[in-house]
Amino acid sequence: MDVPRRSPPPAPRPAGRLRPDRGADRRWRWVAVDVLVAYTSATIPIGDSDVTASVFHGPPVVRVAAVVWFAAIAGRRFAPAAALWGAACATAAVAVAGHPLTNLSAASALALTMVAQTRPRARAVELSAPPVLVVLAALAAENGEALVLGAVLHGVAWLVGASARSRWETARVLRAHEEERAAAMRERALADERARLARELHDAVGHAVTVMVTHAGAARLALGGERADVRSSLRRIEDTGRAAMADLDQVLGLLGDAGPPPGLADSLRRLVDGLPGGLPGGLTAELSVDGDVAGLAEPVRRAVYRAAQEALTNVVRHASAATVRISLSRDGEDVVLAVTDDGTAAPPAGGPHVPGRGLTGMRDRVERLGGTCRAGPAAGGGWRVDVRVPAPSEGRAA
Repeated sequence: MDVPRRSPPPAPRPAGRLRPDRGADRRWRWVAVDVLVAYTSATIPIGDSDVTASVFHGPPVVRVAAVVWFAAIAGRRFAPAAALWGAACATAAVAVAGHPLTNLSAASALALTMVAQTRPRARAVELSAPPVLVVLAALAAENGEALVLGAVLHGVAWLVGASARSRWETARVLRAHEEERAAAMRERALADERARLARELHDAVGHAVTVMVTHAGAARLALGGERADVRSSLRRIEDTGRAAMADLDQVLGLLGDAGPPPGLADSLRRLVDGLPGGLPGGLTAELSVDGDVAGLAEPVRRAVYRAAQEALTNVVRHASAATVRISLSRDGEDVVLAVTDDGTAAPPAGGPHVPGRGLTGMRDRVERLGGTCRAGPAAGGGWRVDVRVPAPSEGRAA
């Protein structure tokens, strides 16, 4: 079963002092309403014609203030902080010029709603407190009634924006919980499927290998003291089958919840011990370990082990060698494996060297970890495989 994996959403950019941490609703209908309100308020005269907040009537300061007010209301969803500060400055300019205030203060209240909605509370207070105080001071200089009306208007605007933000934050928390729950369900489904595959592989392949080993052992015992060469071959079949079962258990451990595989040096020693001297050509294997190769990350251990296993398999199949040497060492942050033999330097398939499936898989496994894998004739004869893999410790790899 393939469990679909969705890529995680991009992390939101950190909000600066002037940048919202969430967007306002900018659908065209809401923007159109803002523009209509701004246009109506900034073009219709209110009060006496010489003191109105109209673009087309009144003193120049009031006309300029009306333009700023129009821009503040129309653009409050795109730049809330700039709209709030611009509207407050326009109100202060009209008050300092000595002209009566009419509806200019409404622009800062509408912008205040967006600031409270798009910023965290502390940042919204920091951004909005100075301009709102400027507007209230200008209204207080006008008269007490204007101050009360302005304070109520800005208070209601703040409550509306803070309430919208509270609903958004609640929805975000619920959405995050749902995403975590869905991710946990996907991981659980994946783990269940991997466990099922492990059971199926163990039951099918494990049974076949066990039967093969059992029959080889029975045949070897049935020969008694006859045909030492056949008994030796049957013994090797048994040993290879048991090693294959051990490898199968390690691979299945990746699919299930088995503990970590043994150390790399121990794994290679067991691999070498599984090559008895009675192999074709009297092949013997030697292992040397130089440096601290303990505490390697599991992918590194597995890649190096599989590379050594594939190299030994090629030696047994193709090299006609008498001795194969496996060298494992640590070179700074890298682990280095060298497998050399004294056989023929012919490529595994004979003729022109075309990497086989095993060698290609070995190289792919190593290169996925950022390492290198080279195979070819050795300088003194025979065949050589060199593997170098970056080897951080378990903690650093995690």
